[in-house]
Amino acid sequence: METILMLGDSKILKNKKIEEIIDNNKNAELVRISSENYDDEVLDKTFTMGSLFAKEKTIIFSEFTEFKIPQQEKISRFLSKQKETFIGTVIIDAKRESKALSNIKFDKKFEFPLPLPWQDDLWIKFVKNISTMFGKNIDDETVYRLLELIGKNEELLYEEIRKVSIYTDKEKISYEEVKDILSSFPTITYEELCYSLAKKNFVQTLDKFTTLTNSPQFSPIALNSYLFNYYLDFLSVMLNTETKFSYSWPEISKISKDSEVSQQRVASFLGFNFKTDKERKINLKKLYTSASIENILLKIEEIDRLLKMGENPKVLFSNLFHYICYEDKH
Repeated sequence: METILMLGDSKILKNKKIEEIIDNNKNAELVRISSENYDDEVLDKTFTMGSLFAKEKTIIFSEFTEFKIPQQEKISRFLSKQKETFIGTVIIDAKRESKALSNIKFDKKFEFPLPLPWQDDLWIKFVKNISTMFGKNIDDETVYRLLELIGKNEELLYEEIRKVSIYTDKEKISYEEVKDILSSFPTITYEELCYSLAKKNFVQTLDKFTTLTNSPQFSPIALNSYLFNYYLDFLSVMLNTETKFSYSWPEISKISKDSEVSQQRVASFLGFNFKTDKERKINLKKLYTSASIENILLKIEEIDRLLKMGENPKVLFSNLFHYICYEDKH
């Protein structure tokens, strides 16, 4: 029996590797076991009963981390006993290596971690890797914009790159093609609204808010959560940044690492401009203190409570925008 361990939280990359292994064992019977269909009898029968149609089996334990601890321990002991007698391949897909998994002697081990939210450079590499799955290339600036539109969600990124790859016959994916195909996304992003708000432009913020609310995908709870995380990131940057007139890219990168906030967002907070920016960024640090941001976070938390009570989101957000733009004193 060959045993293979797949670790990490990237479902896309793990599934790709699993598909490669399945393709290399096309004549084997494929069996998938998850926490939803698992029981001891199924486990015994899967390993002890022969197949009518194949000499070997490929058995995949999906999302092993979701199995109950006693089930993990049972599977670990069972695999150790079957190591020399079972003919086939066993693949275990898990987010992390548990105690039960550490007791199994794996023949191969692969790790597919997702980049952390603030690791912009690794996210760029990750998206480029996805594009190569479809025989396409994509440059850094286009990846930045794609992440801005979609966020750091690997399954959404995979699906949208797949759609763009079908749409274009060119080898290189351009930003224009990304914009054309992502028609299901609102023309105004949450990030753009947050920036207008953070620079205290009340009229611009309301205009963008109106555009967002006209989208069928608009969610007041989602926007409020985004606002909270945006200002929480801003607070983290404030606490990890010396006051300066301007910042270099190496300084932006260091602040990003220290604050655990993405480089792109740090650059936006501190007035570092990219050549593809839609509008010139200013140093927002001059407009706030740490205490004023903490007060804003408290107000956003209160809005979350009121939204869940059924209060009018347009009134709640308009009042918040007015407070930040006109009433917040720092």
